[in-house]
Amino acid sequence: MAFGVLLAAAEMRSELLLKALGFPARAVLVVMAVGLSVWGLKELIAYQWSKTVRRPVRARSNRFMMPVEGMIYCVIMLVLLSGSVIGRSNTLMLVYVFMAGAFIVNGSVMFMMLKHLSVQRTIPRRVMAGEPFSVQLTLTNPKRWLAAWVISIRDDVSNGRESLHPEVLFAHVARRSSGRGQYQLRLSQRGQYTFGAIQVNSRFPMGLVERGLILAAHDQILVYPRIGRLTSGWRRNVISATQLASHAQQRIGTFHDEFHRIREYRHGDDPRNIHWRTTARRNELMVREYRESRDRQLILLLDLFLPHNASEIQRQRFEYMLSFAATICDDQLLNGRDGDLVFAANAPQLQVWKGTAEHGGRDKLLDVFALMQPNLEADLPSLLNIAREEQTPHSRTVVITSMEDRAEQVRWEKSVAINTHHQAWAEPPQVIVADPTSLAMAFSVERLASA
Repeated sequence: MAFGVLLAAAEMRSELLLKALGFPARAVLVVMAVGLSVWGLKELIAYQWSKTVRRPVRARSNRFMMPVEGMIYCVIMLVLLSGSVIGRSNTLMLVYVFMAGAFIVNGSVMFMMLKHLSVQRTIPRRVMAGEPFSVQLTLTNPKRWLAAWVISIRDDVSNGRESLHPEVLFAHVARRSSGRGQYQLRLSQRGQYTFGAIQVNSRFPMGLVERGLILAAHDQILVYPRIGRLTSGWRRNVISATQLASHAQQRIGTFHDEFHRIREYRHGDDPRNIHWRTTARRNELMVREYRESRDRQLILLLDLFLPHNASEIQRQRFEYMLSFAATICDDQLLNGRDGDLVFAANAPQLQVWKGTAEHGGRDKLLDVFALMQPNLEADLPSLLNIAREEQTPHSRTVVITSMEDRAEQVRWEKSVAINTHHQAWAEPPQVIVADPTSLAMAFSVERLASA
């Protein structure tokens, strides 16, 4: 646009073409200058509009861009054309024709090469925050005679807060064949990411003009919170405390433990465990041996309260809390044999999940963690009521929050319930503040180095 304005202004001031070739030559120059200015203004408006308004992408649309090299090439052509006209030089005109011919051939080759190309993208449905994964791109060239050379495919990955634009270069894709390439991503933020339109670009063979295709595509991926590792300190200081607490249990049989084997009688064994049929057959006292069943139902309550003006440290602790809670749920589902899981979170719409790892239960629960958002009006009593309704004589309840004042509120409501209604809790809930310093001995998350 600036070049067109300067070209027209120079002719109006110097009247060089008007004096040398007359008014027709001057009119041609002014038309070319106005055309360049209008084209540049259109490109500027389109660029600014695309930044503010996200228009729907058609299934297949073309794009054109003039790189710096191409602009310099066009300036040289215009200088040669002007010099040949003003100086009436056939040599300069011949050089201009050769350059213009190469420019046109370059654009035609790119147009034919990009025609009918298609791209298929393959991504995983779920990944974990901070873990690298691969995205595969398959470029298909169905043309019968022309191969594809030096094709760049640019992807668009966004979650509303950050935007990534990875690229893959295909050096050569033969006719009637496909080429595969891949790039690696590591998404650091929990949530849902969207893979948008795919750009297929090329400057082959001379690099004077960049032409491309915009292929409409829409894929989504869920990013789980980081799953860490529960240390032995967690099981020793937290789980063992609940197992040693006194609470009434309903016996199914002689004991509420699982049967292990039948063995010979030893001094001190309970006579009620004698297996008389085996004793009669072997002519010696045989007793049933039981192994203590340490699997118990876990009720995990997650407080999603976060102030509207939360600091960056508070937001980091909120994400740390989600990672800690997701790790507890994952450990319970994978390692618990008979212990079910009940999970509840005071989101804007109260979320309750209960079940086991079978039939995709683990993935469904982690999907809930991936999409979980803070709640300014999170209600604690509703969480505690869910625990009271779901508790059994063999369950333990854990409440996790990211703020100390919320933990004090839970402790106060727990003490009131215990003092006023003795049957309100089969076992009082444990309250845990998700502080990285205090939980360092119980929970660890490996930190990856930044890319």
